[in-house]
Amino acid sequence: MFVFDKVAALLDLYGVYDRVERDHLLGLARQVFRLPRWQDDFVGPDLDVSMLDFLWLESVAQRVRCYGPVLVPEPLRTSEYVEAVVRREVKDVSDAQVGWWVRAFRDRRQALDNGRVTSVRAVLAESVLRRQVGGLTSTLPSQLDHLAKLGRSDRIQVRVLPPEAGYVPWTDGWFTVFELPEPYPPQVACTGHLHGVAVHEGPVAEEYSGMFDQLWDAASMASESAALTGRLANHVPIDSTS
Repeated sequence: MFVFDKVAALLDLYGVYDRVERDHLLGLARQVFRLPRWQDDFVGPDLDVSMLDFLWLESVAQRVRCYGPVLVPEPLRTSEYVEAVVRREVKDVSDAQVGWWVRAFRDRRQALDNGRVTSVRAVLAESVLRRQVGGLTSTLPSQLDHLAKLGRSDRIQVRVLPPEAGYVPWTDGWFTVFELPEPYPPQVACTGHLHGVAVHEGPVAEEYSGMFDQLWDAASMASESAALTGRLANHVPIDSTS
């Protein structure tokens, strides 16, 4: 993506002087780089361009659908869970850097609180609910309690994918599908890879949308998922015959 001044220079270079068209393109350039905490943040880490793309998509999305086969999806993480993941993923990370990531995730969660995102659907593999990510024994229970509370809302729905649901092809890695307002593409999917994010539009994004729908249908209902998550948070044994 180009910064605003580069877009203006390119419009001059290619002779785009029509005021309506020019204002429209420059407006899009301003929207693209409206990343309030991450643009020109010299305190934070040097974020990959693909990660900036992901943050921008998250900042303008109207609906979010995310799948977590290994970890809790990012929009639903607690601060303690974020810290535990960062300390495991980032080599020789400092306390100051950990603090930056925790604040950044807290800011990102505000999109769920201010009502701009109209709905969030998340599917988690059941193993995610049992996976410790850090040394603190309280990290996972507090995260599970948070998920259980989120799952009781109408706008944020969380479903758990049980082992007996079977394998949905090509869903062995995390992915997020963003539904965007006009004039942006209606759907954009993001998948993870080492130190970055792959961004997909068009037919590929539609495929990920379809895969999420399969996972959603295969997962336990939200009420059952919230009950399971709550029991695990409270260390109540699960009756395997129920």
